[in-house]
Amino acid sequence: MNLKQLSNFIKSVETGNMTKAAERLNVSQTALGLQIRNLETMLGVELLVRHSRGITTTEAGRLLFDRGVAIMRLVEEAKRDVSAFRMSALENISIGVTPSIMRLVGADFLVSAMSELPGVSVRLVEELSFVLVDLLLRDEIDLALAYDVTESITSMRTALMKEDLFFITAPGSAFPRGGVKFKDAVASNLALPSDRDNVWRAVHRAAKVSTVPVNVRFTIQSLETIKTLVERGVATSIVPYGVAAEEIARGAIEAHTIEGPELVRTLYLAESPNRMAIQQEGSLRDFIDMLVDTLADRIGPHATVIGRCGTAGQSSAAPE
Repeated sequence: MNLKQLSNFIKSVETGNMTKAAERLNVSQTALGLQIRNLETMLGVELLVRHSRGITTTEAGRLLFDRGVAIMRLVEEAKRDVSAFRMSALENISIGVTPSIMRLVGADFLVSAMSELPGVSVRLVEELSFVLVDLLLRDEIDLALAYDVTESITSMRTALMKEDLFFITAPGSAFPRGGVKFKDAVASNLALPSDRDNVWRAVHRAAKVSTVPVNVRFTIQSLETIKTLVERGVATSIVPYGVAAEEIARGAIEAHTIEGPELVRTLYLAESPNRMAIQQEGSLRDFIDMLVDTLADRIGPHATVIGRCGTAGQSSAAPE
């Protein structure tokens, strides 16, 4: 006797009609009848009484039905319990990503992780780069894809990608479409995050080299608020492409390349020094490289992959 025979027998008894049971089981009535007869032959007893109104069980058939229902319940419990054990055996990894990364590849990150890392449960944490570094140093996350992580903070870092920054304005602003000079961009009513943010630091480093003042009219930690002010024409900003990709695509914000000092940021994989490597460490690193490739493709010509953390490369402390 096998589970399929037993399950089909139970369904036949529950339905009380061989024709209806065959339809629900998606088998022919002839095939279902043959299964029941083979079961009766194997057990050496009659299980069903067939009549014009359908079928009823014999005493032996009722016993098999009751025991069969109990057996199938145990089978389902076994499946559930074993699956629960598999879930509890999953390795856990928490990865911090910035808002721009989340907007460009966040959903794909989680979907791909399920197929590429089947034995790993991935938790994503979305924060600005300097917040992610703080979380990393407090061992609240294991890894961080963060920008401009300095070696003085953690030597366990791998430079992965360089990315240009853009000057963004409301559509129809006084600034020419396309390229805007750096000195003109920083003289406008800029809305920027705090001085701990990598974009703020990149802008002020470039301004120091160019000896031009920076007019930060609004200091706002919320990127959503910054974009709202830009859309309304109240402020301008300097951001990575991913932060405003959706608004740029639907025409709510205009993006301008910046002419003058190079304004770029570097994406690093930063690691907690206290993190224990997981069994699928190689697959995890290859997976991160794949995500960075996808990120660079979606940013376009203004992003360049410069390093690998997986089997195609090796971890190193890259220069600023």
